[in-house]
Parts: sequence; C-alpha cells; structure tokens
Amino acid sequence: MKHNITVFLIIILFLSCKNESNKDVDALSSISPKYETYNYSGFTKEEIYGFHKRIYDGGNWTEYGDLERYFYLNFSEIKKHSRILRADTPKILEETPRDDVKYFITSTDLKKGGGLSLNDYVQQVEVNGLIIIHKGKIVFEGYPRMFPTDLHINMLITQVFVSTSVAILEDRGLIDTSKPIDYYFDDLKGSGWDGVPVIDILSMSSGIDRAPLETYEASFDPIKDLVLAKSSRPSGAKYQFSNADAMLLTLLVEKVSGLTFRDFVEQEIWKKIGAEHSALLAFNTNGTSISYTDGMSTTLRDLARFGLAFTPSGRKSTNPLISDAHLFKIRDVNKNLKVKSRQTGDTICSSYQWGAVYDDGDLYKGAHGGQGLYISPSRDLVIAYFGTANIDRERNQLNIISRQLSKSGLFDLK
Repeated sequence: MKHNITVFLIIILFLSCKNESNKDVDALSSISPKYETYNYSGFTKEEIYGFHKRIYDGGNWTEYGDLERYFYLNFSEIKKHSRILRADTPKILEETPRDDVKYFITSTDLKKGGGLSLNDYVQQVEVNGLIIIHKGKIVFEGYPRMFPTDLHINMLITQVFVSTSVAILEDRGLIDTSKPIDYYFDDLKGSGWDGVPVIDILSMSSGIDRAPLETYEASFDPIKDLVLAKSSRPSGAKYQFSNADAMLLTLLVEKVSGLTFRDFVEQEIWKKIGAEHSALLAFNTNGTSISYTDGMSTTLRDLARFGLAFTPSGRKSTNPLISDAHLFKIRDVNKNLKVKSRQTGDTICSSYQWGAVYDDGDLYKGAHGGQGLYISPSRDLVIAYFGTANIDRERNQLNIISRQLSKSGLFDLK
C-alpha cells in the first residue's frame, strides 16, 4: 500500500511539473516579439518538396524570389557543410533604438523605394533583415522576411573572413603578403600564378581569369586545377573579380596555419567576436571549404559582431582581433585599382577582399542577391543586411543607403 502511495505521488508530481512547463511556454509565446517582424510567411510543403527535388535532380538553386530565399535560409538542408561553433560567452549587444535612424529618408533616385523612410523601405523592398550598430549599440533592427535566429547565407561576404584570416597570420609574421604565392605553393611555379604577390591576390587584381565555379566545386585537387588557370594581364594592374583568388587564399590559410579553414575561423575569429550562434560553412566534394561562393551561413547579429571587430567599440581590448596594422593595410590601397563607383559616385578601391574601400576609410563588401556588410571605423558604425532579389532580378539598394547613412551626420562622433 505504501509503495502504491509513493508511485501515485510521483505521478502527481510529474503531471504538475508538466503542466507548469506548459504554462511557461504559453506565457512566453504570448509575449510580443522582441523584434520588428513584418510579413514573413514561410513556404508550403509542396514548394519545399519541389525545390529539394530539383536540386537533387541536378538543377540550379538560382530561382530568384521566395524559393531562392528558401535556399538562403535553409542551406544546411541542401548542401554539404561543417559547423563553426559559437562562443562560450556570447557578446551582449545593447539595444538603444533611434527614431532618427528608423525614419531616415532614403534618396529619391533609388530604382525602387526612393523617398521612403528606412523603416518603410525595409518592409517594402527586397530586404530579409537589416541591423545597424553605432558605438557598439543596436540603433535599428528589422526582420521582414526571416527570423532573427535564422542562419542566412553570406555568399561572397565570406571572402573578408578569408582576408581577415590571412591578416591574423600576417600579424604573427607567418605570411608575408609581398612574397609571390608560388613561394608558398611550389606547384604554382611556372603557372599563371608564378610571381603574383599575395597582396595582389588580396586586392582582387591577380590577373587570373575568372573560372567556372563548377571547376572548383567538383575538384578533388584544387591546387592542380588552379595551376591550369590562365593569366590575362600583369597582377596589380586592374581590379578583376575572380573566385579563384579567394579559393587560393583559403588554401594559403590552411597550409600556413595547419588548420582547416573552418577550424581557423572558429578558433581565431568566431569565438573571439562572441558569436551567439554557431555558423555553417560550405565544403565541396574534396572537403575544401567553399569560401569563395556559397560561403558561411550566419545570423545577422553575428555578422554584425564580426563587423564590430573593425570599429573602436570592438577594438577596446589590449590585443584586438583587428590590429592597427591590418586597418592601415586595408586603407593603404593600390592606386592602380581605384575606380568610380557606379552606385554611389564615390572613388573606391578593392583591398584585402573588400569590394569597396572609400577615401574616408569606410569598408563595404556585397554579395549575390542583396547581402552586405558596411563598416565605418571612423564613425564607429556597422550596417549589415541580407536580401533576396525578386523574380525580375531586382535587389535592394542598401549598399547605396548604407553609404548615405554613413555620410548623413547621424553617426558622426562628437
């Protein structure tokens, strides 16, 4: 009898705990969202099945519109990847929303959404998420077409993780960017890469022709494929985007560090910036990190945390991730590579895989479909965003708006 009473009490206790847990869940779910989430609706099972079947059958993921956004937000379901583990102690980001930023009026000459407030622009144009951090604090954040915890593909923004990795090794005296790349890879001697300084590869001016991505994604020996790449002009003479540049730099990081690119980023960057979530990194059939196209998938806040490492707020420690030397070298551009931006009209230059280094020292890296990372070290400002082009291949113009915001006076340091 005593045994039966004990069992009965245990069951009652279990049920009460279970009900209490349900009460907590209900209470949490009734709280208003912490973020401004506008109109994200997700995808039907039929759409998801059809998309996966097309990829499985060898089709291209490039779809534009909602289904391409599905690829951006669900990379782990579609392509091979490894996981970059989050920091043990995430960096806390204080929130201080500002109405003057929220209601900043965009330029009227934009292709779409010109003259709208920033808040309305984000809702109405092809933006998945936008975050703005000033002096280390979030002043604007919106997620109209994704959730804050979603891992979103970064695409070519990953290339500045590659260049930052090179810079870290450069700071330690393990890489000399003035040396030719064949100094580090004997197999490249006598190839189109022979004599090309590492610094020209970092500046996307290797002179090597752009190669089809399929060549590298299916490769079982990337160096042997890179040996076959042809030089079309002397290095350092002209900006010429090439995926091969970022791939070779990735291999350089792995050879010099003795780590995989995934492990290097995790140990030397991701954990040190206080990433709140683990990231994903694509890899190809031979296990090589695809840092030169699909790249990493991260939350928007964690991408912004990386951007913070380039600002005064993120460089307060005695041994910051981004050194004074690295910031100087990014801005010490090859003047042969200066061009006038078609988007903003500014003079820009490519340096350390950044697509645009402005005369005032601001940095920008954009990517396919509407992803971007804009940093103004002098204004202690980070703007990061994700987007997906619509079926007419129209994408957001947050690259232009970011530059306008930086120069607006709203973020000038007093």
